[in-house]
Amino acid sequence: MKAFAFFWVLLFLASAPGPAAAGELPIFDAHMHYSQSAWEVLSPEDVVKMMKKLDIIGALVSSTPDEGTQKLIKAAPDRVIGGFRPYRESNDLGRWYEKAELVPYSEKRLRSGRHRVFGEVHLYGPENLQTPQMVRFFAMMEEHGLILQPHTEAWVVRALFAKKPDLTILWAHAGFSEPASVVGKMLNRYPNLWAELSYRAQDIMPGGEIDPGWRKVLVRHADRLMIGTDTWAVDRWHEYRGLIGEHRRWLAKLPPEVAEKIAHKNAERLLQPGR
Repeated sequence: MKAFAFFWVLLFLASAPGPAAAGELPIFDAHMHYSQSAWEVLSPEDVVKMMKKLDIIGALVSSTPDEGTQKLIKAAPDRVIGGFRPYRESNDLGRWYEKAELVPYSEKRLRSGRHRVFGEVHLYGPENLQTPQMVRFFAMMEEHGLILQPHTEAWVVRALFAKKPDLTILWAHAGFSEPASVVGKMLNRYPNLWAELSYRAQDIMPGGEIDPGWRKVLVRHADRLMIGTDTWAVDRWHEYRGLIGEHRRWLAKLPPEVAEKIAHKNAERLLQPGR
């Protein structure tokens, strides 16, 4: 396994292009994971090399477990922003919001001060927000000034803002399957809502041109949208160059000032306010 992984890394780094071609925008990846399944395939140094080759100037990284995020922060503190997901292992994903043992684990990890975001976390319905554990998780977000990055649908985002109107939310995948019309209405309604567009490139540009509904959202809300890839599985790392390429293709169809904001400026403004 390790020999195969090493071969794949060499193949990628040899075949990956050099710095982005003239006219290609730098990217801030606002949805990256470096979870345990990837550690034998890519070292932290390999990830940083990949980022440099593809002109990924920054990344919001959350991992299962959090050690993966800390490895990347150590390797590239100038490029990596820490997100915290309270998952020690993949089995924590489904019911993290009601697991009592994850509360002290999360409190301990967050005391390091190395995280800017709570998430990516998965929420399936408004009832998930009502557990005693969520009271503690919300308190942690407030104490540490964390942005929430939920993987969830629009109705749960509405419930989040009803419960905690002062939250800043970075909506993972812009709802994943929510249509452009719903994404636009949500951004219209909630000024503290931002969205990243991992898994949405083919919705945005299903053919050679940007979908009209998505173009309207991208232009109207150019100040609160950003790029993501979601490297949740090893296969997503294998596809990373292509995932970035998909985003660059539709970004190239937008007015330059809009494309630049979505490509990296919005993420820098939200996630690196002091830099």
